[in-house]
Amino acid sequence: MPHETVIECPFCKRNVVKTLKFESFLQAERTHISAGTKYVYHRTSEKYEVLDKCPNCGKTKEEIQKALDTGITKELSHEGRLKRLKESGLPTKIVSKREMKKRP
Repeated sequence: MPHETVIECPFCKRNVVKTLKFESFLQAERTHISAGTKYVYHRTSEKYEVLDKCPNCGKTKEEIQKALDTGITKELSHEGRLKRLKESGLPTKIVSKREMKKRP
């Protein structure tokens, strides 16, 4: 059963956002093989459903939900992504095989 809780806003870090918290639980899945039926259990993760926007920073329910689901609170610009890729050593320009053959 979900219950209403107040959590910390991922943007302004204050305990003001009302959410529904769905606890983690074991879920059984039945599989069929030639030898018979087998039950496989796996644990679901806990989830939050945001009910209100943040009154302090003004972020919407959708922005807060996305931040809780992905863990990302700040979007990088295109230049920021390129800089991070260059620092990690990944190529920033992808060249096709045809272009490689044309080069001297």
